[in-house]
Amino acid sequence: MTRWAKFIKRFFIWLSAGYIAFCIFAYCCPQYFYYHPSHEEPSIEIARANGYPAQKAQYRSADGTELFAWQTPVGNQRKIIVFMHGNSYNISNFYAKMIPFVNAGYGTFLPEFRGFGGIDGALREHNLAADAIAAIEYLNKQGYKNSDIIVYGMSLGSYLAVNSVYQLQKNGNFAALILEVPFDSVLNTARAVVPVPLPFSLIVRDYYDNLPLVREIKIPLLIMGGANDKTVPVHLAENLFKEANEPKKLIIYPNGAHSNLFDVENYKDILRWLKGVLHEKA
Repeated sequence: MTRWAKFIKRFFIWLSAGYIAFCIFAYCCPQYFYYHPSHEEPSIEIARANGYPAQKAQYRSADGTELFAWQTPVGNQRKIIVFMHGNSYNISNFYAKMIPFVNAGYGTFLPEFRGFGGIDGALREHNLAADAIAAIEYLNKQGYKNSDIIVYGMSLGSYLAVNSVYQLQKNGNFAALILEVPFDSVLNTARAVVPVPLPFSLIVRDYYDNLPLVREIKIPLLIMGGANDKTVPVHLAENLFKEANEPKKLIIYPNGAHSNLFDVENYKDILRWLKGVLHEKA
């Protein structure tokens, strides 16, 4: 065997070993790949100073984990919007999205999840799903019926929203479901955005699979995507929309990316849509 042949053989051995090691690491430590939380506790005083008149609500998840949310009271619309954020930051990065709804007369509720905002806990699908359900159940205990609640999920929060509606709809239909830059599943998202061929079905432990759940939901649904979204390609939102039941509406923003739909004033479309669907149900 020549020296070059030996070099090439060793190169492919090390390449294969590195590939296998990376796959094992991705499987064992998904928090380093799928989540980018801010562990700092958000400041409600700053939110209030910036025009979001929230109070802090405290409650527990099913396993006893202490959680909190920021809540604003219901106005003349007599509905409350529960906003479930995605895999990054904490609720302090999202309250500005709720201010137009507060001004329009809706109550708002921004739940924080374990692993974010100073709350301890492992970032796993079952934990985040339980925390999202606990937020809805807290509102139920405060006297809000499901019919008073609009569930709004963004990015990874789209799964938390869809799953919460699916799991709790046995207690009554929710007023509406809003999904911003959603996906059909995290598995398909990884396949769409990661350029390296990897055994995703083996190394992705939490699928966050929206498809089988959305097929079982029959309330007004609004899906919004960005044509320039590089994080969650818009065709994944379109896939989800195709599987959803009527009544449903899809809005794709030509200049929209993953995190800028507020900048292109998607809240105006949400308010118009809510006015239509809630009026029809009244």
